[in-house]
Amino acid sequence: MTAPATPQRWRRLGALGAVGLTVAAGWHVLTSAGCGGGAECGNGVEEDGEECDDGNADELDSCRVCMAYIPPRTTVKWEFNKDPSRGFDGDSCGDLRVSKVRVEMSGPASASQEPSCGNREAVFPDLPPGAYTATVTPLNTAGASLVNAPVTAPIEVLASNTLHEVVIPWDRWTATLTGSFYFRLLWGGQPCAAASPVVAQQVLTLLVRGLPVTQVTDTGQRVDGADPKPCRPSTDQFPQVINDLPFGPATFTVRGLTATGVEQYRGQFDTFVGATTNNPEASFDVPGPDAAMPPDAAMPPDASVDASVDAL
Repeated sequence: MTAPATPQRWRRLGALGAVGLTVAAGWHVLTSAGCGGGAECGNGVEEDGEECDDGNADELDSCRVCMAYIPPRTTVKWEFNKDPSRGFDGDSCGDLRVSKVRVEMSGPASASQEPSCGNREAVFPDLPPGAYTATVTPLNTAGASLVNAPVTAPIEVLASNTLHEVVIPWDRWTATLTGSFYFRLLWGGQPCAAASPVVAQQVLTLLVRGLPVTQVTDTGQRVDGADPKPCRPSTDQFPQVINDLPFGPATFTVRGLTATGVEQYRGQFDTFVGATTNNPEASFDVPGPDAAMPPDAAMPPDASVDASVDAL
């Protein structure tokens, strides 16, 4: 009894020194227009001109027609509390006690992963292209959610590698955490005594999440805008710090006074208090009396009156 013929699917290999070399993908059948034979795709032996040879006819695996197949990857990265507009690069997994992060992809196909938080990303290979929704949920060691609602983001999956970032904002976390705020102050680019005019006292006002705070600096200065204290040089070994603050977006207003109490410097800065004590040091340069004025402020108060008189 004659065995049925194996269906043949012919594919062309790269040039191997023989013109017109082809291979039938039924198993390892090879023909050549030249003499002397050549590489035999499908024999399980990687030979000249082959990137791989897994010895099978499965053309959906990572070795296809003796060519390595690297599927397109969709990478979803996560960041916690990241806010570039306020100069904050984000909190770490340890800061927020995140063990794993669940990333779910829904669209033309569905996929889900729960990598360790420290990986900082989930990689989905070979997703069918199309419009997806990524749902990101930080988890604790027990697998429970650490946020009041997962964060979703639209993602377009392509037939090529793509990278997407999803930020978990500060107001999604359910835990009550506090943080430290480290800072140094400059006055027109100079430390207290080198500034012109010299700054004798600093006055600080800090709002976190839009609300005033009762915490004080490491030297006991209140940050309610009503507690002038000696100016702290930016050249000190350690920065100024306010501990045990609620974490989140903050507004920092700084005023510099002369020895007679006259305000000469004022600046307001959008900043961020990160969770726990593992936070970066911020530097704020408070503009002085020579700072550029708004265009409308440069006009003398009686300019409009003079102009109207001249027009008569």
